[in-house]
Amino acid sequence: MAKKLREKIKDLEERYRYLSDNLLDSIWVMDADRLKFEYITPSTERISGYTIEEHLNLTLKDRLTPESFHKIEKILAEERRGFERGIKTIRKMELEWTHKDGSVYWVEIRAKFYKEEGESLKIVGISRDISEQKKIEQQQTDLIKKLGEALAEKNSLLQENKILRGLLPICSGCRRIRDENNRWWPLDAYVKKKTEAEFTHTICPDCQEVFYGDI
Repeated sequence: MAKKLREKIKDLEERYRYLSDNLLDSIWVMDADRLKFEYITPSTERISGYTIEEHLNLTLKDRLTPESFHKIEKILAEERRGFERGIKTIRKMELEWTHKDGSVYWVEIRAKFYKEEGESLKIVGISRDISEQKKIEQQQTDLIKKLGEALAEKNSLLQENKILRGLLPICSGCRRIRDENNRWWPLDAYVKKKTEAEFTHTICPDCQEVFYGDI
C-alpha cells in the first residue's frame, strides 16, 4: 500500500479506533491490478464472516459471485479508462458477495481509484450490507406482481361476466350460439372459448325422472 495512504489510514485508526472497530460499514483498500485487499476494517468480520487476515489473502474474485465479478470487471475497466484521462469519480454499485459460510448477500459499494506518485493504482471503497433492503424490495416487487395478476384476473372475470350477461343469438333448434364472426358454436364450446370454465356432464333431477324414472 502507498506510504502516504497507509499513514492516512493509520492516523484515522488511531483517532477513531472505536469507530473503526464498531463500524457497520466496511472500509477497504485494494490493489487495482491484482484486485487483492491490502487493508480492511475489523467490521468486515461481522459482515462477511472472514477475519482481516483471511481477507488479505483473498481477491475480489474470491469474494464475489461469478455474475457480480463479471459485472464489476466491466465497471472497473470503464472507470479506469476515465481515471487515466483525469476523470475522478466515486462509483456506486450493488453486488452479490459470498459469505464465509457459503451463503450469498447483497452489498452496496462506493469506490474510487486512488494513486500516489510512484505507487501502484489502488481502489478505495466502502461496503455496506443491504441484504435486508434487497429482501424488502423483492417483497414489494412480488406484491406488485400479485396485485397485477389479481387485477388482470378481475378484469378477465368482468369481461366474461359481460359476455355471459349479454344477449346471445341461440338457435331455437340445435341450441348452438352464434359468435361475432357469424360462426355457430355448441353451447359448451362457446362458453369454454369465452371463459376459463370447464364442463363436466351430469344429469339434473328433472331429466333423471324423465329418462330414468323406471330405473
